[in-house]
This record gives sequence, C-alpha cells and structure tokens, in this order.
Amino acid sequence: MIILTGMPGSGKDEFVKVARELGYSDVHMGETVKEYAKEAGIPMIDSEIGQFASAERKAHGMDIWAKRTAERINDPEKTIVDGLRNIEELEFFKRHYDSVIVVAIYANRQERLNRILKRNRIDDVRSENELEMRDGRELTWGIGRTISLADHMLVNDGTLEQFHNKVRIFLSSLVSSHSS
Repeated sequence: MIILTGMPGSGKDEFVKVARELGYSDVHMGETVKEYAKEAGIPMIDSEIGQFASAERKAHGMDIWAKRTAERINDPEKTIVDGLRNIEELEFFKRHYDSVIVVAIYANRQERLNRILKRNRIDDVRSENELEMRDGRELTWGIGRTISLADHMLVNDGTLEQFHNKVRIFLSSLVSSHSS
C-alpha cells in the first residue's frame, strides 16, 4: 500500500492520476472527511471542513480518518491512500496492513497556491492568507512529521509532464524492487 502525504496543492492528486493509469486504485482521506461533513450538514468551505475534521479527531482520536478511510480499501497491494496527516494515522495503517510505503510530495507554497487557484475546487482556499491558515491547521495535526518520516519524497517543482514522468519512474522502480 502506498500512502501519500504532502501539503495542500503539492501534487498528490497528480500522483494518483498516474498511479491509476498503472492499475492502482485510490482512496482519499479528504473525500472521507467531506462525505462525513456533508452528512453532518457542514458547509463545503475549507475552514468549516477543517474545523469539522479537527473536532472529529478530538472526539474520536487522531486516527479517525484513517479508520474511516480504511473501510474503502479493497486491495491494499494496489491501493494509493491519499491524505495522510499525522503519525497516528500512519501507525493505524502500519498495524492493519503488511506493507506500507509513505511517499511525501513536496512543492513550495507559492507554487502550491498557484496550483490550488488554477484547479478551482469549490472547497479550496482562495488566497495566500487562506493557504497560510490551512497550512497552519494541517501542521497542528502533525503533517510535518509524516512528511519528515516518509519513506520517499518526490519534489514537484517542474512542469506537470515532468512530475508525471517522475511518478511513473518512481512507481516502476517500486514495483521492480518489490518483485525482486
């Protein structure tokens, strides 16, 4: 199982697109959060969803989103889990699955902001200030630690095509190293 971590807008979704082309399935912790938030009547605004996610962590434990997302995993060997935010989530996955590989995706804040504004999701941040607030919230959840403890780091500092190629090469090398 490959688990992705990285700050918002770093390129996790682009990693997933390439992985899908190579036969991986994917589950997204953020989608799990949004589904539960929607059921709870939370407005689909970044700050509201973030507050909801934090409140659920406080009420049910820091690994609640890992537990809820794990229910959607069918084939761990060929699944990408997108959105690891803290060490407790990582520990949950390591307890429940044989092979867990954490991949951190890195891009600088300005590049991430440009990408977020371009993708124009309804629940995304809309300004540099909002991104700073979101980054701060995610850092309080422990994402910095998951990034620093990742098994692999991919830097996404070029074109989309360059990053897609980097992901293809990475996934190919991972498959060949695990089959030998």
